[in-house]
Amino acid sequence: MADTCTLHILHTNDLHSHFDTMPRIATCLSMHREKWEGKGEHVLTVDIGDHMDRMDIRSEASFGKTNVEVMNRSEIQYATIGNNEGITLPKDKLNKLYTDARFTIITGNLFEPTTNSVPSWAVPYAIHTVGELRLAILGMTIPFGPSYQSMGWEIKEPIPILREQIAALRSAVDVVILLSHLGYQTDCVLASEVDGLDIILGGHSHRALPHGERIGGTLITQAGRFGEYVGHVELVWDRTQNGIKDVRAELFHTEQYQVDESLSQFIESEKVWAENRLIQPIAQLEQDLHMGWTEETPYGSFIAASIRKWTGAEIGMANGGLLLADLARGSLSFADLLHSMPHPINPCAVTITGAQLTTVLEQAIQPEMVQRELRGYGFRGKIEGWMCVDGLHIRYREDDQPQIIQIEVNGQPLDHERLYRVGTIDMFMYNRMFPDLLLGSELTFFLPEMLREVLATTIKDQQMLQNAFLPRWEKISSASKNQS
Repeated sequence: MADTCTLHILHTNDLHSHFDTMPRIATCLSMHREKWEGKGEHVLTVDIGDHMDRMDIRSEASFGKTNVEVMNRSEIQYATIGNNEGITLPKDKLNKLYTDARFTIITGNLFEPTTNSVPSWAVPYAIHTVGELRLAILGMTIPFGPSYQSMGWEIKEPIPILREQIAALRSAVDVVILLSHLGYQTDCVLASEVDGLDIILGGHSHRALPHGERIGGTLITQAGRFGEYVGHVELVWDRTQNGIKDVRAELFHTEQYQVDESLSQFIESEKVWAENRLIQPIAQLEQDLHMGWTEETPYGSFIAASIRKWTGAEIGMANGGLLLADLARGSLSFADLLHSMPHPINPCAVTITGAQLTTVLEQAIQPEMVQRELRGYGFRGKIEGWMCVDGLHIRYREDDQPQIIQIEVNGQPLDHERLYRVGTIDMFMYNRMFPDLLLGSELTFFLPEMLREVLATTIKDQQMLQNAFLPRWEKISSASKNQS
């Protein structure tokens, strides 16, 4: 018997339903598995979450089941969930997502509130044996507390759970591996503060770490985003010393591999099925709704009005950058709404003062904010865009530094001391673009419906649509200001 045992871990993260890369990933996994197992070495294949993203029509129509079948056909063995699985799927859909999975889901910090146990479709950890090598595989996902709570789950902070799990498992295993959809910064904290972690296979923050990073005795890896890379960790275990002899990381560029034609055909057939499913008409539009990122548009005003109605708020606000395609007059399908608003973004409501609302609106119309590039937090567009509103009439002066002159709330002058209920989007509560929104109270998330699902209901209201063509923002000249 050789004195060493070699384990190869192939890992993916944050594919976000980029199905075009998946057939090459499947080839990468199968080709290396065949090569290494032919040499008597061992292979482990894992995914670190956000494989699914409902911006793709296949994931939207199947609620992620197409992704699970791709993972099955790619022979993934273990996975944890990301926030795209955890909080963009209604609870009943997430509970059904992995019914046909031929791999094990590990979520150590997600719980059913009533039983305080992990979901029935997952395990809190797994013990995996390759040859004589015993591996403990743990899994954690980012704890977006309010969103998970609104979806009917309880999500807990990972560090206390990890310490408890490692204390219970460390003496019974040789290597401890964490599937972490927590983000690079948190992975660094874990490596520094949690003893006993040998390898952290990371995700969520979309970093590409070409050779991983070592902090103390822990190797941290991450393979970028969208399937551009497959991560590879090679671990050599020394049987005589009963310890890790060597561990190293690298990235395989997916473009180097041939397409798995069978998987490619399956993915294409799923697209046809999804388009047929979502192309059914849901409404008839009498007028075009044009997108616009840098100015007020009826489409943007209708989004704000829809959020206001859905949340029962006095005011509705959303950024124009959410709109990625026009809605054409005539028959409207849910596929059209998905194409126009692919973001996994939900409505929310918060109570703020008139003074805080004024600060938010003044911030929103500054050119650097309108043109600001955005990434993450569910946003699938490019820039912030103009702030779309409903329930407000705003007079402003456009200069190098635009200034608001007057605000009316539902026909009444804004009172700086008064509290107002504002319906807006959950992205603003996570990305900290408007700090005054975060100072508000009574924050309520309206889940599981995404904005496009809200629109699928409100767009049937002809009166709301007509009202959206009435301007909310009134640009005045400096001369008008001086006369007022």
